[in-house]
Amino acid sequence: MQTVPVLVASHKLVPGLKNEINSDNLSIHNSTSVTNMIKKLISSCSSDAYLIINQPGLTLEDLNMKHIDDWGFLRKYLTMSSTVVGLPYVNEPLDLPYLEKYIIKNCQAETINVDVNDDEVGQYYDTRTRVIRTNLSPLPTKNEGRYQVIREHDEILRKILRILPSPHFTIILTSDVKSFSHPVARFIRAENPNNFEIFNDIVNDPARKSEVERNDRFHKVDPQWNSPRHSNDRYLENKKKDEIHLFDYDLWFKNEKLVSTIAVMILSIFIVRIVSLSKNIISKISEKKQKPGLIGNSKKRD
Repeated sequence: MQTVPVLVASHKLVPGLKNEINSDNLSIHNSTSVTNMIKKLISSCSSDAYLIINQPGLTLEDLNMKHIDDWGFLRKYLTMSSTVVGLPYVNEPLDLPYLEKYIIKNCQAETINVDVNDDEVGQYYDTRTRVIRTNLSPLPTKNEGRYQVIREHDEILRKILRILPSPHFTIILTSDVKSFSHPVARFIRAENPNNFEIFNDIVNDPARKSEVERNDRFHKVDPQWNSPRHSNDRYLENKKKDEIHLFDYDLWFKNEKLVSTIAVMILSIFIVRIVSLSKNIISKISEKKQKPGLIGNSKKRD
């Protein structure tokens, strides 16, 4: 049968990603289903760098447990990842240019093409989202030089990942060329996952069955912007804060002594005024009683 392997890893956890595809790696996965799975990973835009690595001629045998020493740096970054999916058999190569455009559109990213012939990988210092396209040279068909080339390409991946200004990365490693592999009975593959799974010790680690964010200490901090000066919104906001509300409980509580003093003064003034008014009324009533009327005066004259 002719297939391609696909390895996907995300530094940040993408919950439910494995549920997007058949978990049975004994069957051949459909490239459309795999693409949809990767699109779900991309849709979260949880990474600052998306490494799309095309390694022509890559096979499952290159990624099984027999050759873990040839991928020392790649495996290191896989171990650091919170989400890892390894698919040993996919029926068709993935449309990598389509995935690149999908990342650019959904995550406002830009592309960096890595020239693997350069001794050093170009550096960048800002954390804008980027797609890093890496087209590695085809692997030799003969085993003698094949794994030497794999070690060299593993070093290239280290150089790329080392210069990333952000720890949040996604890796998509596959081949744009299908390779032939001899059919093996399902029960044999099921009994020998180290030979027929991609990095079985990492991808199928029992500790990964429960989805856990392994890198929660790395998180983006939202910038704190000063409120604009002389803006109408700020003016209205400050004006609202400066307003004094008569029935504000906190205002009364904070000024309890002052309020008590004012209340006593008002009550005292009110009592003094009442007493004074009462005296005036009593005085006027007394004067009226003591003053003789006109009829009484006329009788005395007679």
